Amino acid sequence: MTILKIIGIIVLIMIIRFVRDSYKQKDKVIKEGGILKKYSTVINWVLAYPEAKVLHQSNISITVGASNASGSTVFDISQTFGSVTIEYRVNSVLLGNHKLEWEFPEYDDQHKMIEKMENDIEKYLGNVMNNFK
Repeated sequence: MTILKIIGIIVLIMIIRFVRDSYKQKDKVIKEGGILKKYSTVINWVLAYPEAKVLHQSNISITVGASNASGSTVFDISQTFGSVTIEYRVNSVLLGNHKLEWEFPEYDDQHKMIEKMENDIEKYLGNVMNNFK
């Protein structure tokens, strides 16, 4: 067998395992009540912002946020293998585009996740505002 065939077989095995694991992950989230239920505390925290709503939802991810004439604020929450990734994006006419990202263990306390995100966002936006002075 040539080295290319061996590499091809290894790549094929890795792709098959990834697809299988992705299916298992999706099935697991569905069995846990779906993304809305699994991360309801974090999602409800975002939905508490004025004009916030669910913008997109799949079995393993959800996008929640708000937009108006001056810009948008969006949170992407994605279930990954053993963790949850939360991306915060702000697109502002006045302040420009900004992004923060966190990765938490899948079953971490959602109140602690929120506390960490609030602190990081406050600190980051404080730095952004200081740069405009």
